[in-house]
Amino acid sequence: MDISPLGVLRAVIPELPRIVAAVGVALLRIFSFDRKWPQDFITNIIVIFSRPVLGTPASILKAQGQWNTDFGIWGPMWISKVEYPKPEDYSEGEESVLGVKEAVTKAIRHLGNGISNEIASEVASVEAEWTGYRSGAFFFQPRPNLSEKEHYEKMMDEIGVDSPTILFFHGGAFCLMDPSSHRLTTPFLAKECKGRCLSVRFRLSPQHAFPAALQDAFVAYLSLLSPPPGAFHQPVSPSRILIAGDSSGASLGSSLTLLLMTLRRLNVTHIRFHGKDVDITGSTNDPSGKPLPPVAGLTVVSPYLDVSRSFPSVYRNAQWDILASPPTHGIPCPEFPPDAIWPANPPRIETYCESKLVIHPLVSPVAAKPSDWEGAPPVFVNVGWELMQDEAEVFARRLSAGGAKVVFDGYEGMPHCFQMMRWSWQGRRSLKNWGKFCRDAVNGTVAEQDYATWTTRFNVVKKLPLADLAKEVDEDVVDELLVEQRDRRILLEKELRQKP
Repeated sequence: MDISPLGVLRAVIPELPRIVAAVGVALLRIFSFDRKWPQDFITNIIVIFSRPVLGTPASILKAQGQWNTDFGIWGPMWISKVEYPKPEDYSEGEESVLGVKEAVTKAIRHLGNGISNEIASEVASVEAEWTGYRSGAFFFQPRPNLSEKEHYEKMMDEIGVDSPTILFFHGGAFCLMDPSSHRLTTPFLAKECKGRCLSVRFRLSPQHAFPAALQDAFVAYLSLLSPPPGAFHQPVSPSRILIAGDSSGASLGSSLTLLLMTLRRLNVTHIRFHGKDVDITGSTNDPSGKPLPPVAGLTVVSPYLDVSRSFPSVYRNAQWDILASPPTHGIPCPEFPPDAIWPANPPRIETYCESKLVIHPLVSPVAAKPSDWEGAPPVFVNVGWELMQDEAEVFARRLSAGGAKVVFDGYEGMPHCFQMMRWSWQGRRSLKNWGKFCRDAVNGTVAEQDYATWTTRFNVVKKLPLADLAKEVDEDVVDELLVEQRDRRILLEKELRQKP
């Protein structure tokens, strides 16, 4: 996806006849007040123009340079840049105490029934950005000339020490984007939840395949619990932490949540982290004697929970989404032009992981069974009529079946990551609902509900039982589709590696 001016022109010009025709149809439907048409005109135009641009592969290295460009800090936001040092490896002593790398490896093997990653990944230092809303600043107001610590202190002066802390992971298919690309989202999410975000700069694929990003996410979480030397913040209680993300960042956040719960089941109670044994069993027990979840809540918006792209909505919803459907024949991934980082060595199909791991629950959290989610924190799921609708619905259904409180907030006709489209009432409402859920989660007031909501373009709210989400993709079908796509990739990857 080449988003340079020349790249956009190259993608759009060949599609102009189809684009003009689609715009004409959209105009006719809007001005004829067609109440069956699910998209408003502006969203429809954005979808029509975005799909050829985002669906035209560019070299990954070039795309990373474009999408990860930092255009500066300005406007109503506090940003404090931090770096948390690499923790030590540790596998000595009791099995209940492990290092970051050892704990992640143990969970991968357990959830994969013995299958593990062959690509080596070492634990690394992690950069991040503390982000808060800066009251009274106009949109293009320059950033004050202060030290990073002073920026952090200014942010804390506005929100207070007991405010919610959102551990945020950006989207970008695991290979693009950056905390800087999400500065138009995280400050406003912080405002809505009356708290702060720690937006993590995790390592990107294909340079750093799974589980590098998960290791980074784990280091960021541990840094909240037990601030390493030089950190600006005080220790944060798990009951004040929410995990959040959009698209692939939502997947990474879900994987981190599942990792924490899995380690608890494996009786890994502490992680050796900068010389301390950090308790990861969660908050203190509730009055019933049960251990509380390791975080207050998990929030996922437009979540990319299935790296294998196995479900029908990846084709059914193509008309409404900014993303292009995967190819039905040949390699089921974009054919990125070769560069210094792709194809990988040895070659693989997916940029994020080896094919044998494509439906591993820590890679594709939708593959986790309901029993894997027993004891999960409350979960907020926000999605539109996008390619990823089915996986979001299956995910919510499985969480609910595992006993989690699930708030499902769907919007008909809305494309991928519409939460960033604050000019639409659906985008604004999603952000408000997202922030309200975060406040409710840290206060322990998320209501129990057994239904999901889908809201139409005309603000009509439809309710349906959570158990009826993705009804055409029942539990047996889910596993069949996932296995089919995994096996397809394993075969194609084998063929790739046999080529001279």
